[in-house]
Amino acid sequence: MSARASDPAHRADATGLIRRWPKPTVSPTPGHVARQLLRYAVLPGLLVWAAIVALGLLIMGPLGELQPEEVWSQRIAAWRSPLWDTLTDTWSTSTDTWFTIGSAVVLSLVLLWLTRRWWVGMVPLLAITVESTIFVTATHVVGRPRPEVTRPDPAPPTSSFPSGHAAAAMALWLSIALLSLRIERAWIRVPIVAFAVALPLLVAFARYYRGAHHISDIVVGMLLGVFCAVTAVRAVRETRQAPHEEPFG
Repeated sequence: MSARASDPAHRADATGLIRRWPKPTVSPTPGHVARQLLRYAVLPGLLVWAAIVALGLLIMGPLGELQPEEVWSQRIAAWRSPLWDTLTDTWSTSTDTWFTIGSAVVLSLVLLWLTRRWWVGMVPLLAITVESTIFVTATHVVGRPRPEVTRPDPAPPTSSFPSGHAAAAMALWLSIALLSLRIERAWIRVPIVAFAVALPLLVAFARYYRGAHHISDIVVGMLLGVFCAVTAVRAVRETRQAPHEEPFG
């Protein structure tokens, strides 16, 4: 039996469907958490931003905007159908700006209630904050035009590279998937993780299907989201926690 499972406070909260963590006996100071964020989020984020901008400028310059991607975008546009239009509209809308912010706030509050740790509750908000900061500034610098196809949705004011929807969906929901790996009951853990992994993939496909992005925009956006999710969870895992707790994740 693990030390965490044998803790009296943990046993007291282990009954019922929802298991809350015991109250922490040791909490990190805001200064400690800030230093962890600087080390694991801010500094690596600057390197990722530079890499994305460099790749975007390479696509816009020497690579001639990757013109073959226009052909692929036109082919997927010609394949559209009413059923797929409806499905992709739902998936794409799920990560519109205000939906994403609202989802992150709600998920953070749920995590705060379940874990009783403010530094764990901040993970979803941290993930999308890092993502949006890198995305908004990088897309402004690169300025890649969107695919030359008809689009059922009005184009956002940002440019095409990288995909903000794909990045935000991956950052938010992959962070939830990683945190959910600690859920002890498999019948609860597996559906949550499966949903949290599947939704970003559906969003990515929807953005490509609806002509909002080129394939490379989607791929780079998803990789950005992975970085932001892992960064947010790692910053928490590296934070000093109560002695009876196992490493997070």
